[in-house]
Amino acid sequence: MSYCVQCGVLLAAGLDRCPLCQTVVHNPNQPACELPDSAHPDRIEEAISRMDLGYARQLSIILTLIPILTVLVLDLLDGGALWSPYVAGALVLAWCFLAVPLMFPGRRPYLYVALDVLALCLYLALIAFMSGGFSWYLHIVLPLLVLVGGVTLLMLLVIRRLEAPKLYRAAGVALLLAGFILGLEVIVDLAATQSLRLGWSVYAAIPFVVLALLAIGLQNRPGLKEEIRKRLFI
Repeated sequence: MSYCVQCGVLLAAGLDRCPLCQTVVHNPNQPACELPDSAHPDRIEEAISRMDLGYARQLSIILTLIPILTVLVLDLLDGGALWSPYVAGALVLAWCFLAVPLMFPGRRPYLYVALDVLALCLYLALIAFMSGGFSWYLHIVLPLLVLVGGVTLLMLLVIRRLEAPKLYRAAGVALLLAGFILGLEVIVDLAATQSLRLGWSVYAAIPFVVLALLAIGLQNRPGLKEEIRKRLFI
């Protein structure tokens, strides 16, 4: 049983065109033509597979340490305001964000996210220390980074659970977004007024909760899900 991709009419077997809109019918069961192997393989993946990761890691560390040591020496020679820790911290942060995923490849990105959040927490803590005030860091920045990192890790966990139906995973992501919005207002309220009064975040989170409930309900009704898939050609 097949349907026209243009108007959705049920097609009889053997038709080469839709009887209603004359759209050409392509049989999905027809074997696809085999393309010859390319004479030019993907050089990027080939280069990555042949890369000496040990040497690349050492090189990335050396290339990061050179500008760090340079700014430290310049700062000492300058003898004025202490500015080199900002630059050195930014370079280390960039190395964690960019070099680590390439130099330490793995199938699970959870460690990358945890490392990035930790590096960002430490760098902003350095800025708070250098500026002489930890109030904004402890009340706003640190809770917000923990919230973002936790929600991101949970989203990755939900999305990568391949054995769960896609609609269940979509519902999980929607609920996590709703929780993030609620947590954001909690952090802001506690930092600004030292009291908790949920307001705008509830209204912003309701659509995500509704979407999650719709996805769960649709997953539990196979007939309706199949009808929607047929109508949307997905």
